Amino acid sequence: MKLQKASNTLFLFCFLAFIYIGAAVTVLKPRADTSYFENRPLAAAPVLSSSSLIDGSFFTAWETYLKDHAAARETLLKVGTMIDLSVLHRPVVNDIVPTNGLLLSYNDYKVVDSAKIEAASAAMADSMKALYDMIKQDGGTFCFVAVPGQTDYDRQEYPAYLDNGGALTDTVVADFKQDMADRGVPFVDLGTVFDDLGHPAGYYSKTDHHFTFEGAFSANQAIIRQIEHDTGKSLPQLTSNDVSFETLPNPFLGSRARKLFNLIDSNEHAIIGTLKNPISFTRVNNGVAVPATVYAPPASPDETVSYTVYMGGDIAETVIDTERPALPNVLIVGDSYTNAIECLMYASFNEMRSLDLRHYTAMPLADYIKQYKPDVVIMIRDYSVLVTPGGNGTVF
Repeated sequence: MKLQKASNTLFLFCFLAFIYIGAAVTVLKPRADTSYFENRPLAAAPVLSSSSLIDGSFFTAWETYLKDHAAARETLLKVGTMIDLSVLHRPVVNDIVPTNGLLLSYNDYKVVDSAKIEAASAAMADSMKALYDMIKQDGGTFCFVAVPGQTDYDRQEYPAYLDNGGALTDTVVADFKQDMADRGVPFVDLGTVFDDLGHPAGYYSKTDHHFTFEGAFSANQAIIRQIEHDTGKSLPQLTSNDVSFETLPNPFLGSRARKLFNLIDSNEHAIIGTLKNPISFTRVNNGVAVPATVYAPPASPDETVSYTVYMGGDIAETVIDTERPALPNVLIVGDSYTNAIECLMYASFNEMRSLDLRHYTAMPLADYIKQYKPDVVIMIRDYSVLVTPGGNGTVF
């Protein structure tokens, strides 16, 4: 009887110690603003107000805050991920599908609503037509570029029991491509370009949602060819003979691998390309002069490198000036898919401006174009947001 009482007391003591020590560490440990592996901001401490107190949202917000900042939270998540991957062998872990050496995103099953897609496609095409007309009226050239994401490019690798998202994507791309053709807006489908090249296996990362530098290189060539066709002008066109390709020794941490706490070793490495005949230029980010480089590799070969090696990641506004006034000026609009392409495209133009409208808020895109009057405007959007308004789909 005494032994059972002692064991119960010991258990209660250990339980209370776990609770109170965990709470103390949660309160006293340094606060982080973001989760590196989850790649998201952590919840901020809620501010008390009469409305949040009455509707209960104040207490709900505290619960979210404490979950995000709990002691050893990241360690526990990492252990859970390790168990899911190596012990339970779950087919989906942290919304990632590990299959055949690839890390793909999990797709919730979605009904293909044809009427809704048609309406969204028509609305986006109308907006692009208005932009095209505005640019053309000022003597410029506009080109819309659609790029498949890794999920779509490698859709054939999904297990049969999971939705690869192909039905939805195919409907969106087909509708939008037709709507743009009906309105006479120049359109480049990189999915078709890559298929015509034999759907190369090395064009997309095994652990990231972006294409590789090799894929970006072919994308850049296809875009320049389209611009030359539309303008009737010859532009400097980079070929593989013009570039020295370098495989970085750093371990590559892709966006999908990050969600799995980098527990799967893919042996993947990033590639960069330097011009054999360098072109001098100046670079300005968000109005501030920065070093004239288009790559941001880590200082040490042992550090991990991510897709942010290209252009240093997502930047609201970048201006690269090569001081070759005989060439046209270009504006590239898009999200992170433009980064690797920008590392190459500046070589074909006098001035290259790039905007990421998810971060650039100084003025609408239409006003920016009117102010700087680029000769060529290129909008690059991936299949998943092709007809989605907002962000880089916002014009006026």
